[in-house]
Amino acid sequence: MRLGFIFICSTVLLSLACAPRPAEEGGAGQSDVATVVDGYLERYFDFYPSRATEAGRHDRDAELEDLSAERLAGWVDFNRETAAGLEEALADAGSLQQDDLLDAELLLRQARRELFAYETAEAHRTQPLFWTGIASNATVFLLVRDDVPAAERLAAAAERAALIPRLVDQALGALALDDPSRIAPDHARIAAGQAAASATFYREGFAAAAVPTDGQDGEDDQDGEDGEGEDLTATRTAMEEAGEAAAAAFDRLAERLSTLADEATGSPRLGPERYAALFALVNGTDEPLDSVLARAQEALTAKRAEAAAYGRQVWDEVLPGEEPPADDRELLDRLFERAAKDRAREVDQFVTDYQHLLEQAFVFVQEHKVITLPGQRTIWVGRSPSYFVGQSVGGVYPAGPYAPDADTLFYLPTPPDDATAEQKDAFFRDFNHHFNVMITPHEMVPGHYTQLKIAAHQPHKVRALFPDGVYTEGWGTFSERLMLDLGWGMPLDRLAHLKKQLENIARTIVDIRVHTEGVERDEVIRFVREEALQDDQFAGNMWVRSITSAPQITSYWLGYEQVMGLYREVRAARGADFVLRDFTDGMMAMGPVPVRHYREAMLAGE
Repeated sequence: MRLGFIFICSTVLLSLACAPRPAEEGGAGQSDVATVVDGYLERYFDFYPSRATEAGRHDRDAELEDLSAERLAGWVDFNRETAAGLEEALADAGSLQQDDLLDAELLLRQARRELFAYETAEAHRTQPLFWTGIASNATVFLLVRDDVPAAERLAAAAERAALIPRLVDQALGALALDDPSRIAPDHARIAAGQAAASATFYREGFAAAAVPTDGQDGEDDQDGEDGEGEDLTATRTAMEEAGEAAAAAFDRLAERLSTLADEATGSPRLGPERYAALFALVNGTDEPLDSVLARAQEALTAKRAEAAAYGRQVWDEVLPGEEPPADDRELLDRLFERAAKDRAREVDQFVTDYQHLLEQAFVFVQEHKVITLPGQRTIWVGRSPSYFVGQSVGGVYPAGPYAPDADTLFYLPTPPDDATAEQKDAFFRDFNHHFNVMITPHEMVPGHYTQLKIAAHQPHKVRALFPDGVYTEGWGTFSERLMLDLGWGMPLDRLAHLKKQLENIARTIVDIRVHTEGVERDEVIRFVREEALQDDQFAGNMWVRSITSAPQITSYWLGYEQVMGLYREVRAARGADFVLRDFTDGMMAMGPVPVRHYREAMLAGE
């Protein structure tokens, strides 16, 4: 077996002495790096079966992560050996073909992330969100995908859900081994909420997914013909039984995490050294943090000035008959307030707005020759299915590399059904029509839908599975500005974009300062409101994002700087010969790899 062979090759597995020769394994033309990548992916999906489902592979759909101490130790050893071999191969990068170099670089980063999680951060012992993140997402892709028949998916979901009590027992055992002083009460509290929501879902909503419908809350049916006319009675019974067992396990987990939130005394911060190491690893940069922070602070000041200058330019159009304030911050507050007035009042109106914007974006992109779109449109926008009771599944669910023609699902974030009138209005105030206009290019076309759909068809699956986050979010954020510059939207839409850019820059500042300077929540909220000019909802969310997903939130501004910087360089270098679609298509060619590789390719010989 290839997997076993690669595992025992130890630190020389990529030295070209240990990997199987093409004639022995992998077929003619299979490079040694490709062989190692294939072997790693098999081991990765064996360790994380739910991620195999997410990627569009269904050979492990009935399995669930088994994170026993023995398996964790074996996984750490495997990643340590993989990383050592990749480091050796990349030390002689000049001998590698370009595709092998890119794959090896991304795989090395992934192996190092795994080592950071289990060795450095000991997430399985100190981070309750590590466990609830896996457990709460265990069956989501089996329920929402339509790349295999509904009966098969749902039967597998029942089998996987039946294994959740085992995973919860492992979580409780691992967390009990550690000192509460190493666990942050913030993390335990958030995780307790996730566990309670998952208990509600498995008790009240899970089995409801086995009821064939003609649509989801009035939307188009995601199962198409697969879900129609099938006898799912037995499957529903199995899902009810598994759901009850899973719900009881989540109840136990939620109860323990609630108690732990009172007992824990740890900090949610990584600390300067660990944060610096993770920041460099995740973002693929060796720039010192103090340099990044200084640049971000300067960028925030410059962006406020840009927003104010633009606001003064369009004031009479946006607020005719009113006198513009002399103070820039007051001026922007008034303009952002004006933008917020154009908002939905109910969820259906909100959903319809996005659906219309998607259609308009496709037309705009084609008319302006922005990018070559994937041949078959496979995107769906709407509310998440009603059976996700209590559990949030909002966001973009792209097609995986093993099922690249599956639908991309954009489940819109919406206020909970039990939200008060004030909470609903606050939600729609922030996610107003002009926000929706400017974010559509980011999330859909030519942004993440286009980018990730093309990446899913990449022959090098490792790039879609372990993409460079700076490239990915940089492309989405660049897409906002590109479309606006081409004529997409009106002045209030550009103001919404400028406000979002202020938020993105603030994310970088906040993330660095929280984890390296010990900035507290109140100061974060004050800074985000007063310096980045964001509303309460986004200010509070930024604190949560920083303490739960550092340093991912820094990738938006860092990525925008890189992609926009390259765009401007290429335009300047090509002059009159610059063709937009050549640039945008070119930015898809290698998949989601670091932007510096695109810079090398596009500016070679210029």
